[in-house]
Order: sequence, then structure tokens, then C-alpha cells
Amino acid sequence: MYMLLYVANDIHQAKDMLDVWVKAGVRGVTMMEGVGMRQLMEKGELRRDDLGLMPSLRTMLRAQEVPRRSLFSVIDSEEGLQRVIDASTAFVEDWTRPDVGVLFVWPITQAYGLNKVFEE
Repeated sequence: MYMLLYVANDIHQAKDMLDVWVKAGVRGVTMMEGVGMRQLMEKGELRRDDLGLMPSLRTMLRAQEVPRRSLFSVIDSEEGLQRVIDASTAFVEDWTRPDVGVLFVWPITQAYGLNKVFEE
């Protein structure tokens, strides 16, 4: 099994990548909002006096739009993983462009609770 993480530069890119993943066979994805350190530094948010020494993410994100989204998914086979990577690469075309997100993959050595049984 593998964990796949895509950090998109904007909301639309994340939604488009989600469609790419679903078409490539991904059955479950978690999407989260996020903000990068560079974005916070550019806005001066890391130096604000009202955040305290250890601000929470909720405090930092309050009253500002967060355009970044991260997609997480667990892929259960190497073949499935390669299919998603190939589809993702075809979508972005060039991973070195500054306007596309980043993709991370790492192996999962243990996982619990993935195969839920839902009664209908």
C-alpha cells in the first residue's frame, strides 16, 4: 500500500486533480485546506503579535482565504499507484512549472480500518 499526497496551488487545480484521480481508479480521497510557510511569510503572518508564541492553524487561517488544498489517498497496489502517477503527470504536463502543485508518495507499512463494511 502507498500514501499519495498532492498539494495543489489553488482550489480549481485540486478539484481537477481529484477528477483525474477518480478517473484513474482512486476510490477514496481526503481533501484538506492548507497554507504554506512562504505564503504566511509573504503576508507577514508569521510575525504577527496577536498570534502568540504557538498559534493554532485555525487562528492563522481565520479571516483569510486559503487557496491551497491537499489531496490524500491510499493506493493498494503498485499498478494502481503507477496509473494514478501517470494520470497526474499527464494532467500537470511538467512538474517543474511553478504553477502546478507537488506530488508525494510513500509506502504504508501498516494501516487499520481501511476496509469498512457499511450496511444498506
